[in-house]
Amino acid sequence: MGFLIFLILLMIAGAALAGWLGFGLFLHGERTRKKAEDNAPEILDAAFDGREDVVFKINMESPSYETVVLSAKRRGYRLASETNDTDSGVAKTLIFERTGRDEQ
Repeated sequence: MGFLIFLILLMIAGAALAGWLGFGLFLHGERTRKKAEDNAPEILDAAFDGREDVVFKINMESPSYETVVLSAKRRGYRLASETNDTDSGVAKTLIFERTGRDEQ
């Protein structure tokens, strides 16, 4: 009987630990995304530097999809292709083509 109680307590402790770990990963992802949004102008200036075609990866460590697409448009690029790299759509590969006109 004591062993059964020990196993139940061990399972509860394991579930609590997994919950805290998941919460910690979530917070890390949120902080990483916020940092990328804060640094978006520099990141996107480097990516959209005048080349004819630009490939940009969207993931948890990059600026948001909306930020990238709207910034690309302002820099004279249009979205030519988009591919989901994951089933959930969290990671994407975007391909932009230069239109020749900046909308700044």
